[in-house]
Parts: sequence; C-alpha cells; structure tokens
Amino acid sequence: MKHLLLAVAATMAAIVSCTPKGGTGTAATTPADSDSILRLNCMIEVTPANRDSVIALSKELVAASLKDSGNLSYDLMLSTTDPSKMMILETWADQKSLDKHSASEHFTRLVPQIQSLAKMDVQVYQMKPDLSQAKDSIIRLNCFVKTGAGQRQAIIKLANALVKASLQDPGNIGYDFMESATDSTQLMFVETWKDQPSLDKHSASAHFTTIVPQIQKLGQMTLQPFKKAVE
Repeated sequence: MKHLLLAVAATMAAIVSCTPKGGTGTAATTPADSDSILRLNCMIEVTPANRDSVIALSKELVAASLKDSGNLSYDLMLSTTDPSKMMILETWADQKSLDKHSASEHFTRLVPQIQSLAKMDVQVYQMKPDLSQAKDSIIRLNCFVKTGAGQRQAIIKLANALVKASLQDPGNIGYDFMESATDSTQLMFVETWKDQPSLDKHSASAHFTTIVPQIQKLGQMTLQPFKKAVE
C-alpha cells in the first residue's frame, strides 16, 4: 500500500473538493482548504484465514491515524455481502497531511503487515458535489447511512437487496454495502459508475426508487459524490 500511496502522491495535482458532511470517526484538526481535501478508498481483499488479523491491524491503524495532523476521517469498513472484502476509508485536509501520514511510524509499521496478509488497491477520487461537468468520467459514490441499533439489520437486509439488483445495471463498475468495524451506527454504500448517464439510469430504476425510500425511513443518509482523480 505504501508504494501505491507514494505513486499517487507523486501524480496528484490540486483537487477541487467539498468538505465531508458525514462519514466515520473524525480527528481534531484545523479547518481545511476546501480545494485541497483528499479522499482515499483502499480496497482490501483477504482470505478467511487472515481476516481477523487484518481487521485487528487495520483497527490499530485507524486509531493511530485519527490522531494525525490534517486527518478528517479514517475508518475500516467491512462488506456486508462478501466477508473477503473490506475497505480503509480516509480523508485528508491536503496532500502535505497525507504525505506526513504515509511517513509516520504507525503507517510504515502496520501497512506492510496488512499488505503481507491481503491484496490492497488504493483508489483516489476527488470530492466533487457537482458532477454536471463530468458526464464522461468515472464516478464514485460514498453514501453513508447513520442508524440506531434497532434499525441496523433491517437496513442491511434492504441494502444487500439493492446491491444485488444494482450490480446488474448497465454502466455499473462496482456496488457494495459496508459496515464500520469501529462504529456500529455507521453504514455505507460504495458504488462506482462508468459515467453520469449510467448513474442517472440507476437512480430512476425500479429497485432504486423502491428500496432507497425504505432505507431513508430507517436511517439518515448522506451522499458524497466523487470524480476519478487519477485516470
């Protein structure tokens, strides 16, 4: 993961963004320039034998990284549809903060251990609330769902049904529903679309218009759209 992050850091330019409005644990930090915020989705694929070890190491990484200067959020998300899939979700105030994090003791110690146990793929997207000018660009959506314990399982059941149907939609590249490994009230859709027309068709589909309103009755949803930052 370290070499992937360094490669990303070397190619990143200034990123147009919006301040996160929801998500996972948030570190105390000074306000960030809205044009510099970085969101990373580190996708992890792990075998059953290594899953518990990867979760434990990742939780340690989360706890330490939330204290890093410039960190806005950091969490481990576990797929509710596939136990081999998880994701480290992180948001940084700027590239300088991410660079310091990548050189930190906890990062350089823990990430190689995780990497030795699992396949990792760092994906960088720029936070972009207005996607109207990005019709031909790959779009990543992180849609957070905040809920109480009483509604959690009902939301997961509905969300997993939405995932199954949405994976068949034309233009879909990826669709999953995840739960935080550190906060039982935090759930999240992570979805990737070929372009804006594909997303528009999905948003008008029968499964979307039927299931999403049911989820909205059970939890507070916060949508964060992103445009691919590194083509």
